[in-house]
Amino acid sequence: MDNEINLTIAVPSKIYLEEKVASVIVPAVRAAVNILPSRAPSVFVLDFGVLEILNDNGGVKKRYFVQSGMAEVAGNNCKVMVQGIVPFEEVDLRAAQKQIETAENEQEKLFYQMILDYQKGIRRRYLRTLNMFSRKSGHQKTYDEVISEIKYSIDELRKKNDEKDILDDEG
Repeated sequence: MDNEINLTIAVPSKIYLEEKVASVIVPAVRAAVNILPSRAPSVFVLDFGVLEILNDNGGVKKRYFVQSGMAEVAGNNCKVMVQGIVPFEEVDLRAAQKQIETAENEQEKLFYQMILDYQKGIRRRYLRTLNMFSRKSGHQKTYDEVISEIKYSIDELRKKNDEKDILDDEG
C-alpha cells in the first residue's frame, strides 16, 4: 500500500501542478476535507478557499488560494480542477485590495475579497460554487433553495420510476 497521493491540480488552460504528497486539504463546499492515501473514491465540489498540501508530519508544506471547482479521489490519485489558483506566498494585503478594485467581474472580485479576508484572519464559507445555480433574473439561489430543488427533482424521478414499475408489472 502506497503512503503518498498523486496530486494533480489543473486550471482551465493547463496542468498547474503534479506531485506526490502525504495528504492534501481541499475546500469542499460544506467543509474542508483532508484527502489521505487509500481514501475511498470520492468527488467533492470545491468552494473558494485555501488548498493545503501537507507533509508527512501533518504540517503545511504549500498553500494555494483556489477559485471553486471539483476534486476527484480514486485510489491514491487526487485530481483537483479549479477555475483559478494563486500561491499563498505570492499575495499581500495591498495586492489583494488592488485586485478587488480592478476586478473585471463579480466572481473575480469575490475571489480576491476571500484572499483579503483570509490574510486578515477572517475565515468563512463562501458557498460561491452553489451560486452557479442562479436564476436568469440575476437572483442567486440560497443553499436551501438549491437543496429544495434537488430534492424536488429526485421526488419527480422517483414518481416516474414508480409509474414505470407499475406499467411493467401490468404488462
